[in-house]
Amino acid sequence: MKKILAILMAICMLIPLFGINAFAQEEDHDLPIDYQFKKVEEKDIPANTKEISFDLFSGLQWDMKMIGMEEGWKSGLTGKGVRVGIVDSGLSDYTMDIDRDRILKGKNLSPVKLNIGSPVLDTVGHGTFIAGIIGATKGNGIGIAGMAPGVTFAPVKCFSTLFSTPDAEIEGIYAAVDEYECDVINLSSGTPSNNKKLQNAVQYAVSKGVIVVSTVGNEGDATYNYPGAYEDVIAVGSVDKNMNVSSFSNKNDSVFVVAPGEDVYSLGTLPFTVYKSSGTSFSAPFVSGLAAMLKEKYPQMGQKDFGEILKASSKDLGEPGYDTSYGYGLIQVPQAIDAAETYFGDAGSDPEPSPEAPDSGSSEDDQSTNSGSLVSDRVKNLVQKTLFYSILKKLGIR
Repeated sequence: MKKILAILMAICMLIPLFGINAFAQEEDHDLPIDYQFKKVEEKDIPANTKEISFDLFSGLQWDMKMIGMEEGWKSGLTGKGVRVGIVDSGLSDYTMDIDRDRILKGKNLSPVKLNIGSPVLDTVGHGTFIAGIIGATKGNGIGIAGMAPGVTFAPVKCFSTLFSTPDAEIEGIYAAVDEYECDVINLSSGTPSNNKKLQNAVQYAVSKGVIVVSTVGNEGDATYNYPGAYEDVIAVGSVDKNMNVSSFSNKNDSVFVVAPGEDVYSLGTLPFTVYKSSGTSFSAPFVSGLAAMLKEKYPQMGQKDFGEILKASSKDLGEPGYDTSYGYGLIQVPQAIDAAETYFGDAGSDPEPSPEAPDSGSSEDDQSTNSGSLVSDRVKNLVQKTLFYSILKKLGIR
């Protein structure tokens, strides 16, 4: 009897780790496009792939290359001190690729209050995938590299299954602003129904100096998706790796800019897992990540300021000038950093030097020590990974 109870307890402990995300790992056309996740293995990394950072799957991140993150990281802007609200399905702190001290306790506003281990337990994987793009830890030898790996996340869980409710999202926006004092809010969900209360919540956030980023929707037509269609929101469409607008990305005058969103890579809810997925839900966090980087240096930057910076720095695609497929164009991180400097002048604060970049005057011995430290970190991560999977194997799970 004790053995049966122990097994049942073990299963209960593992359910939060796997959640219903386990049922949505491979593509399923009965699911919304941005809830289809395909797991990526190390064997899926092509030979001679050039890594863009000291992270196992970074070589696959064509999306980061396309928006100029290799140059953007050299700026030293990591989003340190910036709070990003993820109003979504929660955020897994089991990924091993987001430092736990950068994840606030968060709040669960969803109908299901499964508070095992964390009040914002992510049973869908949507919120965790978004957080990974914005701020996965860079240079730890595992997973991927996030745009702003110094940000602090305020996860506000407003849905536990595949769909949200406007009331939960509305309450989540107010919580992100008033309770967590977020600087940026990512809203990767929406509805074709215009809701005055939702609009009021967005306007309230913007009035407090918060950058609000959302999606244009995945119907692939001219449908408006709210809150993305509100004037106060930066609504983001999707492009593929060839810079062509994605077939699923909505095309109307709510599109402000575009970002990678088709076959992009980010984190799963389990330790060391990386997935591939598509959807405008995953274009939005690239813009949120850029906002967080700029907010570190220019905390006074508001929604209108950020919009002007994006207009001045995005790569024009499609028809010359603004168009309803690409908006003002594809975001470019280095150009946005330069545009912000021009826009604000000397009104910003200099970021702290990146701990990854060796000082230009360092000696060979110093660089050798640094290299040894990186190797040591990778070995440590490998040991952690081996131990975790051996435990799963003993339990008969893997």
